[in-house]
Amino acid sequence: MALAHSRAAGLLLFPPLAALLDVGGLWLLYRTGLFATVRHEPWLSAAVHAHVLAAGLLFTFSVCQLDPVRRRWSLAVRGVTLLAAGAAHAVLAKSLYATAPPGAAFTTADLHTGAQIMYYGGDLVEAALAVVLAASWYAATGRALIPRHRADAGLRRSLLAGAAGR
Repeated sequence: MALAHSRAAGLLLFPPLAALLDVGGLWLLYRTGLFATVRHEPWLSAAVHAHVLAAGLLFTFSVCQLDPVRRRWSLAVRGVTLLAAGAAHAVLAKSLYATAPPGAAFTTADLHTGAQIMYYGGDLVEAALAVVLAASWYAATGRALIPRHRADAGLRRSLLAGAAGR
């Protein structure tokens, strides 16, 4: 809990920053010479894999915010961040469909397959995160409306009963 409430965690869980670390890291990996270098350096490959995993988890935690955190960001901030990150991820996948990463040699079929997996796989993950956001929104606002609707229905029944008795 101490780590979840620390200043560093609060900063890292700011959704736009988490999105930048996640999607920005992918752009850096696939649109610079880093991808070609990673293939020849095992320690760098391990570091890049750890970064991609950690950044993806951080982004997911920052958008969902299901765990107790120092500061909860609004649904609007998290939703807009999810849309922007999804768009940046889709553009990266489409650019990889057209052009291989610098210094990498792939067959056209492999390049297209990898880009399609990135594109559609990203869509599935983003849709799942959107469902979690929608459930959070409903939990925050939908439940608050239920007592009001019940009260309105009760008022209508009493008014109708009063009017019927006249």
